[in-house]
Formats: sequence, structure tokens, C-alpha cells
Amino acid sequence: MPIIEEFTKNDKSALVFSGDLSVARAAELQQQLLKAAPTVSHVHVKVAEVENMDLSFLQLLLSWAQSMKQSKKKITFDFQLDEEFARIFEESGFRAAFGEL
Repeated sequence: MPIIEEFTKNDKSALVFSGDLSVARAAELQQQLLKAAPTVSHVHVKVAEVENMDLSFLQLLLSWAQSMKQSKKKITFDFQLDEEFARIFEESGFRAAFGEL
């Protein structure tokens, strides 16, 4: 099951994703992203302690981040991935895509 925590203080919000970040949880993750941080100007996203992650989560997160950027929100990322997930992140091209935001 994914664990999604949101912390908001002043004009900054932090989202922490951990656990199962797979296609089986995509609808749940999408709902959380859609309601996250509508009133803040800066969002910090942390991905850590991942049990399972596939490209659907990364696609969903990237799409959300791009729409947040278009809304003039500042977004920062902190991906703390073990070796297997770091390799998927790198080889799929998502590291570069997130780096361009």
C-alpha cells in the first residue's frame, strides 16, 4: 500500500511517497496528487522507502509536476531510491525529465 504524507507550512508543502508505488495503486496516487498543494507556491516531493515502484508512478508524478510548473508553482524533488529502483529511474530517462523541471 502506498504511504503518502502531506505537510504544509506557510506557503510550502511537502509530499512524501513511500511503500507500493505501482500501477495497482495508480488511481489512489493520482487522487492524492490532484488534491495536493492547491494553495501553496512551493511543493517539495520526496520519494523514499519504496517497496515497489514502476513506470506508471513516475509517469503520473511527472505529468502532475509539469502541470504544477505551468501553474507557476516551484517544485523540488528528493528521490531516495535503492539500487534497483535507481536503475529503473535512470535508464527510463525519468531522472533527466525530472531534472528539466
